[in-house]
Amino acid sequence: YPQAIAAYDRAIALLPPDAVPAAAQLAFLRGSAKEQAGDWPGAEIDLRRSVELAEKNPIYLNYLGYSLLDRGKSLKEARDLIARAYAVSPENGAIIDSMGWAEHLMGNYAEAVRLLETARSAEPADPTVADHLGDALWKAGRRIEARHAWASAAALSPDPKLAAMIQKKLDFGLDVAL
Repeated sequence: YPQAIAAYDRAIALLPPDAVPAAAQLAFLRGSAKEQAGDWPGAEIDLRRSVELAEKNPIYLNYLGYSLLDRGKSLKEARDLIARAYAVSPENGAIIDSMGWAEHLMGNYAEAVRLLETARSAEPADPTVADHLGDALWKAGRRIEARHAWASAAALSPDPKLAAMIQKKLDFGLDVAL
């Protein structure tokens, strides 16, 4: 990631002032590289810049919104960013998942389940979507369905960290696993 960030720095420095779409894309790419490298403060600056320059780009809006959700920061702002992405791209499974996850984190479990079931249909091979659905189902009191969703997520070969958390949920339920 450090090499990618340095390359994006050079590319941004070469942009003419009127190259707004390219500036937005490079800010987004550098921000996502910084986020992956563990530099959230730097990433947030670039991601916000990409949204500022391309305020209707659903990918930029969703990435910033989900990143905020993932860190438990500014839940209302995160939900608003994701809602803007959803309004532009309502069929995108990743955006529907983010919208459902935002509703879950805000305690709107019935709406979260509705959205996450739609996301699961759109992204059937994504273990994170299945895991999110399991969590929302659990909070909505639908424990058997939650365990089914988690088992499905586990079968989709999630990364090791997510796999360990899913196994805890299957073994002990959401409340104990968290």
